[in-house]
Amino acid sequence: MKPDDERRAEELGHLKVALATFALQLDAFELRTHEAFQAVQKLAAENPLTDGGPRVPGVRRTRKDGLPGGQ
Repeated sequence: MKPDDERRAEELGHLKVALATFALQLDAFELRTHEAFQAVQKLAAENPLTDGGPRVPGVRRTRKDGLPGGQ
């Protein structure tokens, strides 16, 4: 085998490892974001926007008629 062929084969090996590593990291990222999305959906189901949405500490709510209160 020629030296150039060896270097190309080595570089191809490095590229394969890099691509496999990227694929694993992408799978892990997709798993984490899917779990976070499910958690947000669960919270939204427990506190629908028709009920005023989730309660935020320190934020004062007003009713639709502009008066204080939110429930």
